[in-house]
Amino acid sequence: MAGLAAALIVSAALAGGADESGTTVSLEPAFRNTLQITGSDGRVSRMWLDRDGGYRGHGRRASSGVWRLRGDQLCFTQLRPIPIPVPFCTPLIAGDVGARWNARSATGDPIVIEIVRGR
Repeated sequence: MAGLAAALIVSAALAGGADESGTTVSLEPAFRNTLQITGSDGRVSRMWLDRDGGYRGHGRRASSGVWRLRGDQLCFTQLRPIPIPVPFCTPLIAGDVGARWNARSATGDPIVIEIVRGR
């Protein structure tokens, strides 16, 4: 999960999330597209969120798990390939295709996240 879920800072609101201004934002761009995460070493990971609360990802290897909203954060719990019972949470930030921002992975490494068109 380190490179994939580690990084997801996305919009959130089919379930009612809000951005920093209190405005409700939508996870729809993440459901319809791909979250591309680029690490400081140049490695690229991809993540796909599903409406049913699951996610799939591929970086060094495939991973999957579940996501859920906790207040103003989006949290991920990896189930495969190795279950990691402690969720990784990240703030919710509104965005659509082409949105790009800097963040930190679960290990604290700098990453760049971008919403790219298509699944």
